[in-house]
Amino acid sequence: MTRTASLRRLAWITAAILFATLPVLGIVGVAASLLALGMLWVGARLGLADHPYPSLGPANCITWARGAFVCFLAGLLCVPELDADARWILVAAGAVVLALDGVDGWIARRRAETSDFGARFDMETDSAFMLALCLLAARFGDAGLWIVLLGLPRYVFVAASWRYPFLAEPLPHSERRRVVCVLQGITALAALSPLAAGPLIGAAGLALLLWSFAIDVKFLWTNATSRARVAFVGRLYGLLRSLAIYHAIPGRAGQLDRFYARFVRPGSFAIDVGAHAGNRVASWRRLGARVVAVEPQPVFADLLRRFFLDDPAVKIEEKLLDATPGTVALHLSDRYPTLATASGDFMRAASAAKSFRGVAWERVLPTEATTLDALIAREGMPDFVKIDVEGAEPRVLAGLSHAVAALSFEYVPAAKDAAIACIDRLEELGVYRFNRSTGESQRLVLPDFVSAADMRGWLACLSPDDKSGDVYAERQADRGARPSA
Repeated sequence: MTRTASLRRLAWITAAILFATLPVLGIVGVAASLLALGMLWVGARLGLADHPYPSLGPANCITWARGAFVCFLAGLLCVPELDADARWILVAAGAVVLALDGVDGWIARRRAETSDFGARFDMETDSAFMLALCLLAARFGDAGLWIVLLGLPRYVFVAASWRYPFLAEPLPHSERRRVVCVLQGITALAALSPLAAGPLIGAAGLALLLWSFAIDVKFLWTNATSRARVAFVGRLYGLLRSLAIYHAIPGRAGQLDRFYARFVRPGSFAIDVGAHAGNRVASWRRLGARVVAVEPQPVFADLLRRFFLDDPAVKIEEKLLDATPGTVALHLSDRYPTLATASGDFMRAASAAKSFRGVAWERVLPTEATTLDALIAREGMPDFVKIDVEGAEPRVLAGLSHAVAALSFEYVPAAKDAAIACIDRLEELGVYRFNRSTGESQRLVLPDFVSAADMRGWLACLSPDDKSGDVYAERQADRGARPSA
């Protein structure tokens, strides 16, 4: 069983157990616990790419069980009250879960299955456990709302590292840090218990935890290679915006499948040049195709690797496609990562259009480039190629010497010369007919495919602020051959 299949099974088992707690948690509590389970699943699923072993392993299963208990605690936050006996039972169960924190690591080391995923999964589960205990202590214990601070430092530290990357640099091993983490759990349990001294113990634990974090921050500041800040809000906005546009719109997946069924069938091979958030890749996989996803932006290439983990029919190429191999400057827009481009002409033309007002390319990333021909030589002739690289589409087609069966390329009215150049290049390779779609409509505008001259003439008439879209081309014959009737 693959890692992803094992994780999926654990999620279904956990969901069934949480449903069984309905008499205790109530409908609202079960809903909250299932929401927490969804967050646990997404975090673990995306992190699996950092687990190099073929199976999930018993250590990670134990960590998952601890995470499932945290989901139950999330549901308990919604119950109207917890009496003293219930709090003692909860403290006893929490102590068992806290003890298991050392078991999963011991098993992983004994089986030689330690990994970045396991360490991160363990740490994030610990943090969520502490926060859940502190929230319960604030609601049902005697400490008051301030006890939540005992569960927050880890999250504050991570949030600060988004703006100050030196805080995310590795720390040396520390027994002090390990002991403080254990004491944090003990003091959180004490604050939740009916003990009269619980709030005082919690306050001592908070002071100890803040002291430990202060030592780590001082070490990182002293040894930082760079203390530069980054515009993390813009980058986070850009990432979430792309995920929302391409994955969160209801009905979009089915719409994609119906549209691409014309070009991609079971057993097809497709290449997605500019795969970005991977919604096309996911659609083509649902249609039964083998896919190569080309994505030069590191954050999105990493997401694609995590999305399609354990899927042998998907290959990720963290590169640019260009006319020739080499190194190319990729210009990145933090707030609009869909507009990453290697074309200076595109940036100049787009900057003059009203529809691109507010768009800026703040960073330049030197990126390895290969050609579409090289990709085809290695992977085989594609049945369909999608090219969406913000004005650099002609450069991608310049690296192609084969008349592929079908393809699409983006047109942007503010930089329409790039789309016209693509038609010119396709005419050099073969006899094609063309259609188009607007935006993300996933619908061909024209009832029939038209000639290159007709499509070229339509593109030439566009004004800079018209809507962008994609041109679709189907090969009728190779250059020099007679078109089929």
